[in-house]
Amino acid sequence: MITHEIQPGWKAHRDKANEERSMTGWLVTGGTGLLGANALLDLQRDGRALGVARNVPADASGGLFVRADLSSRAARSGLVAKMGVDHVLHTAAIATIEGCESDPEGAFELNVRASEDLAAQAYAEDARFIFISTDAVFDGESGDYAEEDPTSPISEYGRGKVEAERRVLAANPDAVVARVNFYGWSPTGTRSLAEFFYNRLSTDADVGGFTDVKVSTTYVGHLVRAIRELAATDASGIFHVAASHGVSKYEFGRALAERFGFDPGRVNSVLSTDVLDAPRGADLRLRTDRLRAAIGHDLPSTIAGLRDLQADRHAGRPELLKKFDHNEETHGTFDR
Repeated sequence: MITHEIQPGWKAHRDKANEERSMTGWLVTGGTGLLGANALLDLQRDGRALGVARNVPADASGGLFVRADLSSRAARSGLVAKMGVDHVLHTAAIATIEGCESDPEGAFELNVRASEDLAAQAYAEDARFIFISTDAVFDGESGDYAEEDPTSPISEYGRGKVEAERRVLAANPDAVVARVNFYGWSPTGTRSLAEFFYNRLSTDADVGGFTDVKVSTTYVGHLVRAIRELAATDASGIFHVAASHGVSKYEFGRALAERFGFDPGRVNSVLSTDVLDAPRGADLRLRTDRLRAAIGHDLPSTIAGLRDLQADRHAGRPELLKKFDHNEETHGTFDR
């Protein structure tokens, strides 16, 4: 099994990062996934970010990667120390509800044990650790959840994330646990709710949007900026890093159609229970008071984020992200 195969040029990058600790270096796991790739695209503009992936993209926009299968204990052993970074953004996961239901043991190893191990490594190396969790830690019965509300997951994915949160904070009291739900452009062009609607509408086909699922889904560019802002503070613990106002997935689809010039009437109302097998929470909208107190502002609403989604498309971001594609970090399709 392949462990840490360091790509050429990383030693010089690492030495420079160690000389400029105030400038910081980042290690981003899940580096070819939706969040990881977008984070790397922004962070590597400063030349101080390293991605981790099971398979390294052929051309990751000139960036640097470590080849490591984080589901292997041997592969992840000592990873943070070897890289010499002082920030770790841990996004790698089996992140679909169906994927976790079909492979609970594999999901537990990657989503829970790997997260605990990396959190402990970061603590030992005095590196900032940001762990990506999910709104699926709640059952969705009431919505408007605050960080201190009791968790009540109804899926294997949510249960694993609850356990991972507990272990991460036990192993690393300084860690930030970011509960998120996000959309954006991805390396494959098929990994987010926004791409689901955009791709279907682009073919002149009608598309269904769930009226019974409400989320505070955040544009990934806003999420990356908020993570960087949180990392620059001394904040620790659980934060809801989410849009200031969430909507149903049906409302999201119609708003996206309007933003991109499609007929919103082609977005049809459907129920998730009529389409999906594994259970989802109905109202997973999150309160973000704690985030606001930490970084000094709210994130834009779900609908407002569509402006930047469109602007980034016009600026060529989807094409830039294709360089991160290696078709393996999703561990299944996105969670519709």
